[in-house]
Amino acid sequence: MEWLAPEKINALAADPARCMPRDMRVEVDPRAPWVPEAFTQLYYTPLYEGLHFEHRLRYNQLFALRINEYIMMLEGDLIDRLLLPLMRHPGVRDDPDLTLAMQTMLDEEKRHYANFASLNRSARPDLYPPGKDKLFSELPAWTRAMFVVSGLLVSKLAFSMWYIMALEESSMALSRAMQKERETETLGTLDPGFAEVHIQHMKDEARHIHVDGILIDHTIGRQSKLRRKLNAWVFEKMLHGVVTPTRGGSGAKVIRQLVREMPELQDREAEMLTALVGLKSSRAFQESLF
Repeated sequence: MEWLAPEKINALAADPARCMPRDMRVEVDPRAPWVPEAFTQLYYTPLYEGLHFEHRLRYNQLFALRINEYIMMLEGDLIDRLLLPLMRHPGVRDDPDLTLAMQTMLDEEKRHYANFASLNRSARPDLYPPGKDKLFSELPAWTRAMFVVSGLLVSKLAFSMWYIMALEESSMALSRAMQKERETETLGTLDPGFAEVHIQHMKDEARHIHVDGILIDHTIGRQSKLRRKLNAWVFEKMLHGVVTPTRGGSGAKVIRQLVREMPELQDREAEMLTALVGLKSSRAFQESLF
């Protein structure tokens, strides 16, 4: 892929029609699905079709909240740690157009966080009272430490920029799917407000991918073969946590919340968790992630 020049990125960012609006406020229909079913985990398990409509719908909605939280985690907890040190990198700091594109990206990520937090609060105010933005994405200490280390190492080992790019590509795939097809397979029409926030988000992410690519070229692309291999090895280890659901992960938290809200599913909780963990061997699930 050929990256846009930084001055072109900045020109696009200056056009309001090509940017996610500030302070998006939408009404969310609790009777509608919020994301395409193929972007949820249990969809790839045999038991999904056997769940009643109401259970699949509530699962879809809870998983949609989890997706939003992960976008917020990426943009609120990780990107600042990476871009700020890279602004001091020798291959970056002397390029004013690139540093402007990076600063714009940082500013836009704060806007994204606020918009997705507002969306979750609008959809489920009972789960997200004022001051509470996380339900499914509370990070364990080791993950928080990994984010800190990634920021400290980014000028030497920029593997985390690949991670950022992969997650942004995944977010854009969801937005494109919501823009292309509003009808889900079994749950009806996507909520228009929920879909609109994701579609607007894609406008900024389409530019951010180019900033990511330029930064990777300026860092990993100019390193020795040995260091590039080390970056690739660490990146693979980071992705393992994304593609391998666990009983303690966010996908399991969604299932437990579903059971709390629909206690009639208590006798199926263990079955659902086992099916979730089994997705580590599902090729269809793995291919759906990126």
